[in-house]
Amino acid sequence: MVAVVIAIVAAAMHLLSTRPPAAQISHQLINVGQLERTFRVTVPNDLVTPAPLVFAFHGIGDSTDSMADYSQLDRLAAKNGFLLVYPAIRNGTWDAISVDPEMLDTNPDVQFFDALLEHMSSQYQINRDRVYLMGMSNGGSFVQLLANARSSKIAGVVAHSGPRPRSLKDAEYRFPILMIVGSDDFAASSMQTDLDYYRETGHAADLIVIDGLGHAWSTRSNANVWAFLTDHRLSR
Repeated sequence: MVAVVIAIVAAAMHLLSTRPPAAQISHQLINVGQLERTFRVTVPNDLVTPAPLVFAFHGIGDSTDSMADYSQLDRLAAKNGFLLVYPAIRNGTWDAISVDPEMLDTNPDVQFFDALLEHMSSQYQINRDRVYLMGMSNGGSFVQLLANARSSKIAGVVAHSGPRPRSLKDAEYRFPILMIVGSDDFAASSMQTDLDYYRETGHAADLIVIDGLGHAWSTRSNANVWAFLTDHRLSR
């Protein structure tokens, strides 16, 4: 009898874990100059007004849908009522490698963000003091570049398993940043160095190291991610 009860509970927990989030999900297109870019939008049924806006940048070899699956960020958005946008990569990588720090405004992926921010602001009532960035791997590196380029617009950053691009100069404004990495991730050492850099240059920065985790998203850290972001508002 006990085994039957355990089996029923396990089945119920599996059902809860696989149930679609209470949100509307769509895939959309936007023109950025001469380029057509794609993105995924998650709109919670219980959307906060004005809504916090989170951009989640996936890694190399990922997609908007695969990131939504492995990160479980849709559930986090549905639970907390924030708008969630997953921009889609172009040409296999976010433009965060060997960048010219003097030319960030011409970076096509920075321009993609600019267009998405204005598009989402035209479609929804956005809290512009609560625009946040998240990124995984190469996406985690890119969100640090993007926050550097648009530091007057970004209230907080989460960089998961992605080190800071080494070519960047100091940002005009300091932004809070939470970094997350597995202890067995190749990026762990670099991100510890990044933590030291951010703190030494006046950013509110923290690093969570997940014991035994490799190069993968830590879903158990999602609550910490949202607690960190929601604690910060733009104060420019």
